[in-house]
This record gives sequence, structure tokens and C-alpha cells, in this order.
Amino acid sequence: MRLPITVHRARLGKHSYRVIRPRPTPPNVVLRDFRNRHDEYDIRLDAHAAHRIGVAWLLAARSPRSLVHIPLRGRPTPVTPQCWPRCLEWCCPPARDERQLDLLLLHRGLQFRPSRWKEVRARLDSGRPETAELPASDAPDDEAPLPFEEHWMDQHPLRQHVYAETLLLTGNAPLFRELSTHFLELATRAPRMRSLTGKAHHCNELRFHQDPDKGSQLHITYADRWSGTDIDL
Repeated sequence: MRLPITVHRARLGKHSYRVIRPRPTPPNVVLRDFRNRHDEYDIRLDAHAAHRIGVAWLLAARSPRSLVHIPLRGRPTPVTPQCWPRCLEWCCPPARDERQLDLLLLHRGLQFRPSRWKEVRARLDSGRPETAELPASDAPDDEAPLPFEEHWMDQHPLRQHVYAETLLLTGNAPLFRELSTHFLELATRAPRMRSLTGKAHHCNELRFHQDPDKGSQLHITYADRWSGTDIDL
């Protein structure tokens, strides 16, 4: 798998940071924060964006000393504001006026304080174009169930913070590899379901905690129709 990237660097005091961005970010993807639901987020994207972002998660797994930044603010919005009619409003609420966020993936071994991100981002240089080469074997088997049973999420926690209009997700390599499947699987299966059934609905839920009662999650939804404005159903 090949992913065109731009590699940026920033210095903050005695620390130097390496920030990787996919080049370019696909247009049809938007990440939003449900302000009335604590620690719940929603990302809508088409198949091309889902594949590109899934590969970015695999790149994050291989880049323990880098921050993988996907700028997503200021994007158009999909035609359907929710997973209608498959999802009920309580699990997939309408996304109309929620603020848009960028996405940042980083290893917990960096011990990066989320509050530093705004200043690091402001100090990034213009960057250098490169191409990341990732073996296909990096992608988990999309037919295998994700190992979120028992204590797997306790051993490989995913921490989330929001700073400077960015959702920062901190984890480790095994976690980033496994969670890439949420996007790669959507990229292949959602268009296939559309062609077979005529219905475009396809979604995944990425939970931040093993305990489902905590409710923290990222709702990932396939959207193949984009208009620039939300509509009411």
C-alpha cells in the first residue's frame, strides 16, 4: 500500500516534533463533535476517504515517534445528516451544527501533552513530500472479529482528548492496526452493499472504553452523497 504524505517538523523549546499528513486529504470526509453528548464523535466519509484514512491508521502504527495529523475542518457535509433509517437517533444523532474537528493519532510512548498541540501546529514548517510504503500484511484480516472482548482494551487503551479543534487519539501499534479495519472494511464493503441492495447505509462504532456504559465512541458512517449542506429528513 502506498500513501502520499507530507512530513513536517516543528521545534518547541528543546523538543522537536515530526508531523505526518496524508497528501492530499480526500474531500468527502467530515469529523464532528456532538456537543450535547460527552465524548461522542461522528465521522462521515466516502469509500476513497475511508481507505485513505484506514491506511493513515496503519502508518500511525508504524510511526511511534511521529504524530499523524489529518486536517478535516472546513469540509462539505453529506446529504444525509444521520444513518437513516437504520440507526435510531439515540445511537446516531443528527449532525447539523456540531463543530468540525481535525484528527491526530499519536503513540502513548511519546508522552505528548495534548495541550501542546496548538503551539506545535502553529510552528510546523512547510513540509517535505514523500511516499509511505506499507506492506499489505499490515492490514488485519477484515473477516476476523476485532479482539475487544475481555481485557483487550485494558491492555491496549485508546485515550481521547479535544484541544485546538482537534480530536487527539493516543494508543499503541497493535491498537492502531486493529482499528484501521473499521475504515478499510467500510471502504470495501459499503460500495459493494450499495451495488447489491441499492442501499448505501454502512456504519461502524469505534469505542474508547471496554465498558459500553461509558458511551465514549466514534461513530463511522459511509456517505456516498455530498451536497455541501445538511438537509432535514
